[in-house]
Parts: sequence; structure tokens; C-alpha cells
Amino acid sequence: MVVVEAVTSVVEIDAIDSESTAAKLPLSIDAPTSIEPEVIDLWQRLRDGFSLMPKTMPASVAKQRDWYLRNPSYLKTVFARAEPFIYYVTEQLDQAGLPLELALLPIVESTYDPLAYSHSHAVGLWQFIPSTAASLGLRRDRWYDGRRDVIYSTQAAITYLKQLNNRFDQDWLLALAAYNSGQGYVSKSIKRNRKAGKDTDFWSISLPRETRNYVPQLLALASLVRDPQEYGLELPAMPNEPYFEIVEISSQIDLGNVIALTDVELADFTRLNPAYRRALTPPQGTHSLLLPVGTAQPLRDLLATTDPKTWVPHTEYAVMSGDTLSEIALRFEIPTAWLRERNKLKNDQLRIGQILLIPHAGNNANYQASSKSGATEPNYYTVRRGDSLWSIAKQFNTSIKRLRETNKLSSHTLQVNDRLVVGSKTADLASENVRKLSYRVKRGDSLSLIASKFDIAIRDITRWNKISRNALLQPGQRLTLFINALKI
Repeated sequence: MVVVEAVTSVVEIDAIDSESTAAKLPLSIDAPTSIEPEVIDLWQRLRDGFSLMPKTMPASVAKQRDWYLRNPSYLKTVFARAEPFIYYVTEQLDQAGLPLELALLPIVESTYDPLAYSHSHAVGLWQFIPSTAASLGLRRDRWYDGRRDVIYSTQAAITYLKQLNNRFDQDWLLALAAYNSGQGYVSKSIKRNRKAGKDTDFWSISLPRETRNYVPQLLALASLVRDPQEYGLELPAMPNEPYFEIVEISSQIDLGNVIALTDVELADFTRLNPAYRRALTPPQGTHSLLLPVGTAQPLRDLLATTDPKTWVPHTEYAVMSGDTLSEIALRFEIPTAWLRERNKLKNDQLRIGQILLIPHAGNNANYQASSKSGATEPNYYTVRRGDSLWSIAKQFNTSIKRLRETNKLSSHTLQVNDRLVVGSKTADLASENVRKLSYRVKRGDSLSLIASKFDIAIRDITRWNKISRNALLQPGQRLTLFINALKI
């Protein structure tokens, strides 16, 4: 479970009244009045599928519910984060016949943040640690992390939750406790109680504090969704309809071109497709791309009418005497298997003059080549009366030197209505993907090893933690890190 600090600002959300309306027909003996079917929003669909709620609310659930009510900005944040994904999660749970309270579980696990990363290396909406992810078939490599794939991680979560529910004799609260703390821990606790002649339900067994709070957090959320009016809570509008379309990609494709073709905002695309760690999809296999409803048709047209060889940027290379496939792959810093796959080679034999397509390796998954021009898209600022380079630099968290270099200014003099480049949307996106992490130092760790692991600078680690570069790290010591979740 990832613990997220409550948001400090409070914004009221207006609920949408979904009362049915009657269609008025001309009066006649043979024409009875017909009534349109009631429009059910997603919240009502969840209520209709609830089956975990206890008849009597335990004190621990009431305590968690009261915390949510005292922190309305937290609820606003997590419900907004849930909006792109919760319909899909609900649909999959419904099809699997599982309790629909589980659609709220990613709020407890990750605040519905697909880039969430915990100190125990749990990742994604469902917070899978590496070993559990591997056991459920979620792949992770330099191209892709299945724990962050909304489609496959949700399928894996449903499979795992079913397994746990069967393991604990259809007791969902014990299954949820095992999801959080491990089935071994829960099984041992049940065994101890049984041996002592005590009850073995969730409320009776001994569990870690985090797990003891975990199930009440979910039930408290469900109680608020079930009876929002009773608690004076206005839920945000949540339509019972898909937020995204799924497009299956059977060959490697440049994600920057997808973004340009579909005209989807870079931040929206990244939020829906956080599993991809580079600017290209993996070179082998079939993968899913998620796009907001109504934006996917240009991509489908491209896939149906063009040669897959044109879907990624590539260089043409003419084989020369003495060349081997592995040497060419090494020269261009790409895997031999990728080169073989890209050129549909049955073996490693080459002939002089043969043309090979050399795919480009792509950048990290912030898709730096994702604007239509292939470069980062700038943010502009129009100079106003009273502005100075100093005030603008301070406003946009940059430096006077950088402003002058970027805008090719020969002096500090500015003119009203001058248009200055003050940053880029790619840089803004990178900041949106930063997550705060409490890292526990392990035996053998050093500042350089930690910096390399999370792709951050040693000087930043020392600055964030107010320690010397020469400081000796102790096992168990906590370090605060700010990491780009797309790079880990």
C-alpha cells in the first residue's frame, strides 16, 4: 500500500442528478405513455454490485470514514485520478463476478496512480511487487513494465484476488488482508487463532498495522459511495461508459508518431500508457495502446493501410564484405534479435549489398520526439509592462542565463508584447511524472549505486537529504528521493 499525503486545497464538486425523465406522448386510447429507462451512472452501478459491506460498521471503518470526510481534497484528487480507469476496472470485475467494492481498491493501493511506486518496489494501480508480478505473468524489461499496464495489471489483479479468495474459503476480507500482507502471514495468523480456540475472521486475527487499516480503508470508501447524502458528500460525475479505446499493435511503432497522428495531449497519452519505458513499443509481441474515446480511428486507419516497416524511424544500411549480423547490431547499439525481427530474417546469413532496416532505439518514455515536428513543444510567455528577466525567470523556475540563451537575447532589455520561450511541455510532463519515494538503504548501497538505480544525480540525493557526498550510508537508513516514475 502507498500512503499519500492529503491535498491541502479544497474544491467543491457538483454532483449530476441522474433522475429519469418521462417522455411525453400525445394522448390516445392506443398509445400508452412510455418512460425512458433510468440513466445509471457508475456510482450507482458500483452500489448495485456491492457485497462486502458489514451489517454493523466496525469502529475502525468509521474511523477511516471520518478521516476521508475531514479531508475532502483527498477524495477529490483520488476520484479525479480514478476517472480514466474506474469504468474499465468495474467492467472487468463485473464480468469476473467479483464484488464491485474492489473497483475502489486502487484508491487504497495507489490513489489510482498508474505511476505509483512504493518503498517496497510495488508499482502501478494494483501495486504489484516484482515477485508477485512475475508469478502472474506481468513482464518487465527495458521496453515495458506490465505492472503499469492498465489492461494486463487489472487482469492479473483479478486472477490474484480470485486465487486468494479461494485460498481463504471465499472470505473476501481475509483475501484482501492477504493481498496486502501476503497469504503466508494471514495463514499463520489463522492457524494460531484456531489452535488457541479463537475466531479466525479478519477482525479477530493478528495482522500488521498497515493491513489492519487496509481493509477498513476500502470499506470506508465503499460506505461513502453507498450513502453519500447521509454524510453530506457530493460525488463527482462519473458516467457509466468507457473513457478510452484499446488498439492492439502487432508490430513495433513510434509512440511519438501515434501522439501526433491522434492529436492526443502528451500528458493524457502518458497517463493512459505508462507501461512503455521508451519512445517505441517493444520490438516483439502484441501490445495495447489506450486512447481517449473518439481519437483512435486515425491510428486504426494507419495500421490497416500502411506497411509496419514504416511505423518506426529507421536507417537503411547496405551490408559490406565481412559484416555479420551481431557486429551490425553492436555498431548501432541494438539487440541482434531486434535487427533479425525487423528485417524478417530466418537466420543470421547476410549477402553483400543487402539492405537492412536499422530501427532507432528511441528515447525514454517521456516521448521527447512526440510533437508533430519531432521536437519538444515550447511554452511561451508574452512580456507585460513591469516584467524583467529576473521576475520571469523566478515565475517559471528557470534562470536569467537560460532565458537569454533560449531566446537569443543580447541584453536584459525587454519590450512589452515580446514573446519568450520559457520552457517546454515535455519538461512540464517530466515534472508531472515525478514521485516522492522514501528509500530504505540496503547493505552494500552507495550514493552512486542509488543514483544509477533511479537515474538521478548524486548531488540531488545529497541536497534532498542534507548529507555530504562522502557520508557513509547505514543499512535501514531512510533517504528521500524524487524519481521520474517512467524511468525506473
